[in-house]
Amino acid sequence: MPSSLTRTSRQENSALLLGGLGFLVGAVFGLVLLRPHSAIFGQGSVGELGAFVALFGGGLGFLIGMLTGRQQHPWLARLSRFRRGVDIAGLAIVHGLFAFFAATAAYAVFAGAFRTLELDRYAGAFTIGLVCAICAYVSASSAASMTTESLSVLVASFLVVGALGSALSSSDPQWWMQHFSALGAAADRSGVLFNFTLILTGLVLVALADFLTQDLERWADHHGEPTWKVRAVRLALIALGLLLGLVGVIPVNLSMFWHNMVTYGAIGVFVLLLVGVPILFRRLPGGFVAVTLIVVGLMAAVVWLHLGIGYLNITAFEAGAVGTVFVWLVLFIRTVTAAANEVPDP
Repeated sequence: MPSSLTRTSRQENSALLLGGLGFLVGAVFGLVLLRPHSAIFGQGSVGELGAFVALFGGGLGFLIGMLTGRQQHPWLARLSRFRRGVDIAGLAIVHGLFAFFAATAAYAVFAGAFRTLELDRYAGAFTIGLVCAICAYVSASSAASMTTESLSVLVASFLVVGALGSALSSSDPQWWMQHFSALGAAADRSGVLFNFTLILTGLVLVALADFLTQDLERWADHHGEPTWKVRAVRLALIALGLLLGLVGVIPVNLSMFWHNMVTYGAIGVFVLLLVGVPILFRRLPGGFVAVTLIVVGLMAAVVWLHLGIGYLNITAFEAGAVGTVFVWLVLFIRTVTAAANEVPDP
């Protein structure tokens, strides 16, 4: 059975229903909370209210979609209630934040296109309802068709969007002359956003470990690989997620020592994955081994450009290293899911 999922008519109808409910809820919030005339974007604007309504619409849409489509992922029932709750809650919050970012960007673009335009309460409520409907529908559809591959892209995209959002909202225009951790040490909203992004990315990595385990177990069982190898990869991904989350929990202004310790721990776990996966699973496609060697070369090049000749400052080094890590993780996951899809049904 391939890991890719096909949505049924019932799930599509559920997503459409959630979209319709989202429109009604968003419109009601707009009618109740908007002033007679409001700007499209900015403080106290239609866009500000619309972004927060989209946050809840996207998060609740995904949550309801997951709870009503549990037959798509029957293996979730085998997890403990705590782990299942953490996985679903983390994914719901990430979808809600994506909806928030998307709504904010959309209103900012329209405000730039229609400068000085103000919307009355009814027009503003309509746009908020429309945004909430789209976010609820897209999030519910995502829940219905969530796969290991799509989840890997989601976690990488969320980290990029969250980090960029933090950088754009930073009150220090020269934060990049220090390091990325300087964003997390800021006392303004950019610090909260950066640390929250790391914590949520860590939670989603833990959920990703559970999703990946199902595909990897299927492939490993077919090829006679010992179960402990799959468990080792799962534990490593969970450890990586927890350590990444701790980087956000312990910013440099709270404790430089422990911040560095958990950062080094995350690096160590990734190195173990990078070296260990090709050794443990030698029957994976040869192209993946080649990709791993290329990634090792890229990591070495980034280190040399930073420490060897000083071409990259610490921020550029961190961006290059983290980008390389997530590229490898996404390619590893795509390799596993593709290999699992080739396993015949029992």
